[in-house]
Amino acid sequence: MQNNTNDGNNENRNLSEVFKELQNSRNSSSNVSSNKKVHKTSNKNYNIKASKVVKPKKVKPQKTKQAKPKKQRFAIIKNKFYILKSNKKKFKQFVIVTYIYIVIVFGLIAGIIVYAINSNKTENPYGDFAKYEKNSNPFNISQILLNNTETIRTKENTYRDKEIPYSTKFIENSSLPKDEKIVKQKGVPGLERINIVRTYEGEDLIDESTSNISILKAPVEEIVEVGTSDFLVNYNVHLGDIMYIINTTSLMDSMTNGSEICKITRYMDVALLEVIGEWCKVSYDGQEGYVLASALTSQSATPGIVSQNKVQRIVSRLNFNMQLNVKSGLSLADFKRVLSGESKDKNKVIEQNAEAFYNAEQKYNVNGILLAAMAVHESGWGTSAISLQKKNLFGYGAYDRDPYNSAYSYDTYAEGIDFVAKMLAKTYLNPAGVTLGDGDVSTGRYYTSPTLIGINTKYSTDPNWCTKVFSYMTYFYDKL
Repeated sequence: MQNNTNDGNNENRNLSEVFKELQNSRNSSSNVSSNKKVHKTSNKNYNIKASKVVKPKKVKPQKTKQAKPKKQRFAIIKNKFYILKSNKKKFKQFVIVTYIYIVIVFGLIAGIIVYAINSNKTENPYGDFAKYEKNSNPFNISQILLNNTETIRTKENTYRDKEIPYSTKFIENSSLPKDEKIVKQKGVPGLERINIVRTYEGEDLIDESTSNISILKAPVEEIVEVGTSDFLVNYNVHLGDIMYIINTTSLMDSMTNGSEICKITRYMDVALLEVIGEWCKVSYDGQEGYVLASALTSQSATPGIVSQNKVQRIVSRLNFNMQLNVKSGLSLADFKRVLSGESKDKNKVIEQNAEAFYNAEQKYNVNGILLAAMAVHESGWGTSAISLQKKNLFGYGAYDRDPYNSAYSYDTYAEGIDFVAKMLAKTYLNPAGVTLGDGDVSTGRYYTSPTLIGINTKYSTDPNWCTKVFSYMTYFYDKL
């Protein structure tokens, strides 16, 4: 019964009394160790084990529902402080921790005060908007700030290709008419690439700058030759063009103290090769030499010179040994001109058949002036009985023993002219195997050479026949 009562009293004791008794126990620890029985009895009275006296921190006081008086709580705290102060190491730690907590608390308080002050300022940093709205044209500051904060600035790298113009070089050339230009090397533009940096704010371009320029293709220089020759511009010719001799002149092998190569007759044509001062280098019938520039003219300077040259060329080919199985080169107008206006042609037979002679030349490649000369010689200008009655201007087929009866008869003069032209081409003027204009082929039966002498050998018994015919050919050529 006594033990139970003691246990109950122990439960009603408070923590301060326990700590006080523990302190007294420590002070009298030396006396207690000599009397073990008394110590055990004391421990039993408080129901506290000896092992727990060393570690008072783990002693858990019994909770009570009754409120502790203020003086009692203060005494407990004071006892705890003295206990803590008695342990210097722990007391020092307690002071440091307490100081840190105080600093943190004051820092938090200062931060809260600053934040509160700043919060009050940001509520209306622009002042009283109502005051500014009294202006006639107020700014919407909020919208301006919103636009500026939402604008994004970006940069774009791009490029632009640009053409580089070419330069032109001019070179004087005495072989060209004065001020005439010839492009010897065509200019080609180059190409450069311009690298560009563009800056945008939103979608608006605010800046554009060039970073660098690179050459993609270099330009090619154009080379132009400019003529300086007054001679060429006056006669409106170029090197290589045909010019004409005004008066008969000599073709020389050099410009000064040269020897004569040949004579060039009036109206003859030459090819202009070079202009050297008052001399010109020309080519005439395959021969090159020099003539005075004053002996030359051009079609532009002398318009009628071309037709005169044509006639002169035809006449120049006239000789006793000329080839007769080629065309004369005369036009129909030329035939009509040289075969008309003859007083000896009383019946106008030769004049009226000028076209027939021209057509036979074109068809069989027989010189038409040869045909006309033969007709005049054989028919006495169309006055013989055979020519008048048998339309045979050549006396073809007539034999000496009976000329009239043996001679061929034709329905027209043109028919007789065509027949004789074909016979000359087929049997006298060409060797065997030559195709004629009408598709027939030559036999060369009486062929020796395509000249007057070659025809005379088998065509006529008169050995002077070729000389007589050539005299008429010369007569007609002179009329050109």
